[in-house]
Amino acid sequence: MRTQVLRPTWKFMRIASIVVLILARTAYTSGAESATSTNDVTNATSVVRTYGTEGGYRTEVTSQSKGTLSQEDRRQVAVLTAQVFQHINEAQRALDADNAVEARNELDMGRKAIKAVRSMLPSTIVHTKTTAPDGGVVYEDKRELQEHRVPLFEGMLSTKTLAPIVAAKEDAQDAVEVKGVRLIGSETITTEAFADLEYVERQLERAANALNENQADTATKALALAQVRGVEFRYHKDDSPLAAARDALWLAKRALDEKNATQAQTNLNTARQQLEIYRQLLPEGQRHDVTQMMTEVSQLDAKLRQETSQPENPAASKSNEPERTRQGNDVTRWWEQVNGWFKKRS
Repeated sequence: MRTQVLRPTWKFMRIASIVVLILARTAYTSGAESATSTNDVTNATSVVRTYGTEGGYRTEVTSQSKGTLSQEDRRQVAVLTAQVFQHINEAQRALDADNAVEARNELDMGRKAIKAVRSMLPSTIVHTKTTAPDGGVVYEDKRELQEHRVPLFEGMLSTKTLAPIVAAKEDAQDAVEVKGVRLIGSETITTEAFADLEYVERQLERAANALNENQADTATKALALAQVRGVEFRYHKDDSPLAAARDALWLAKRALDEKNATQAQTNLNTARQQLEIYRQLLPEGQRHDVTQMMTEVSQLDAKLRQETSQPENPAASKSNEPERTRQGNDVTRWWEQVNGWFKKRS
């Protein structure tokens, strides 16, 4: 499928050189005379890959991963990363009001949130060593790598968090349309959003240093860059029905939280319709999970329909609160499952 990544330009940014380190799974072959072999040895804690010809130069790359993230941890990381952007927005407001003290406080809070996220994210230690034919080491490097692109899910589904980012992107020079993003009342819906934690952290540090030197304009530019360049929106053109189903599920969850069963039914019906469209786009062998979800959505819709058809009873409504919580958890589970389907197709 085709994925469109939108990155608006910014007049304060220069085009930088990007160095990409690729640890290939297979060795590069350069002609019959220099055939290259690759040996992979996987242990419980590390993966060792060897490149090069026997008797010639040999490069050994050892990757050792530390830590894992559960689904709940991922949601926690998303919420904390969203908080970073709220602190950025509040810091900008403080600077607009010439309140440098408050801006510094918000920057410190944002940097603390990033530090917390960093402590949760898994990391990988990569040790690279190249030896000559005589066994002597001609190159050696060891460094710890950590994923810096953080998916934003629940924490970003708030206009308060995302609207300033969208506005900053639209204000940027030569701005392009931010597709896949819709603001609906108090809700924000986007197909996919990723935060570049490394870039945002650099801009927050730059802003903090600027404030220490009483350079409010420089700090403001750094915060704007954190919003414009620090968040990437991805729009999957072929996933429109799936995106619509996901949006409807989220709004159904909010309706349940607000004890609005009628509105929840409306959104669940929309989700089911869009899931059916999406299901028809899949090969026969890949439809089972979607069909199962549609069945579960229909069952919840039937229960809500039965509730709304009965006279309102305050006592019964109060006793039904545990069931309502369970229903909301079911919708959240479906929402997360749909997000997983985006990943599988990308």
